Amino acid sequence: MKYGYIRPIELNDSKEKQIQKLLDQTDHLLCEEHAKNKKREVLENLLNHQLKPNDEIIVTDLFILADSTKHLMDIVNTLQEKDASLNVYNLSLVITPETELSFIKSLELITQFQSDVVRFRTKLGIEKSREEGKQIGRPKRTDDNLNKAIDMYLSKKYTLDEIKEKTNISRATLYRHIDK
Repeated sequence: MKYGYIRPIELNDSKEKQIQKLLDQTDHLLCEEHAKNKKREVLENLLNHQLKPNDEIIVTDLFILADSTKHLMDIVNTLQEKDASLNVYNLSLVITPETELSFIKSLELITQFQSDVVRFRTKLGIEKSREEGKQIGRPKRTDDNLNKAIDMYLSKKYTLDEIKEKTNISRATLYRHIDK
């Protein structure tokens, strides 16, 4: 049996794009309801109860399947124990119990996987902060301080160091706003 595993992570492919890519490749599509790391019941059920020898799990990317390098290794070990294989569609990579990869190729795959996991976690963190109403990015300068710094500069009575000390506006910020 070929199982397509989908997780609603919109990093490389949207959920719909994952479905589109895997639909023709699989006998049965399984979709996780959430993108969180915890309580991935669909994956746990697949690995622990549904998977039989010679079955194949197909995913678009490794980070759809696993949340860390250790998690990925645990899943690959489970697949080996059950004599099943993993097909990573976007990498054109099939991992079977007999698969051997060169050291360089393994490092490339792990590096890309870890980069994707970091990007995903960063995106989740930003979304969570926005939901909580937190300001994302560098804090904005108050217009009062900036206007005061510009007035001080234009008066030609203050040095740049004095302006920075009194307004906390850097030289670069001051010049950038004077040009406007």
